[in-house]
Amino acid sequence: MDLNLDEQKLLAGFRRLSPEGKKELVDFAAFLVKKYQHTSDDTTSQEANQCKISSGDARPEAAKEPIFTE
Repeated sequence: MDLNLDEQKLLAGFRRLSPEGKKELVDFAAFLVKKYQHTSDDTTSQEANQCKISSGDARPEAAKEPIFTE
């Protein structure tokens, strides 16, 4: 996974925190997610995290073929 410079700095800063500081930061992030999850539109957030597969494409991995063993 490629991270930009800001993301690398955030990760480095998080790793330098004490265990108590890490727990406090994670707890605050969880609080913010819960707080703003109810105010956001659920359909928009769900659609943003999904990709659509067109049904017209051939899917050879899903073709049913007999399995031959010797």
